[in-house]
Amino acid sequence: MKEKILEVKNLEVSFKTYAGISHAVRGIDFNLHKGETLAIVGESGCGKTVSSKAIMRLLPESNTIIGENYCSTGKIF
Repeated sequence: MKEKILEVKNLEVSFKTYAGISHAVRGIDFNLHKGETLAIVGESGCGKTVSSKAIMRLLPESNTIIGENYCSTGKIF
């Protein structure tokens, strides 16, 4: 069995805006094992970049809400 280096369960990302809370991503689940390649594909505006930035912790903390069920394991780099 390959080593799991990343696990994402029920990833949810929302942004605080002047009009209220905007839900950008809901319910993303996947695992990445050592030696595998992961491709995230989809239509424009479907949340690929937001999901990737949330996993890498690159979203601004001041206006971003990341759901508590998100979990990562191991080292990516």
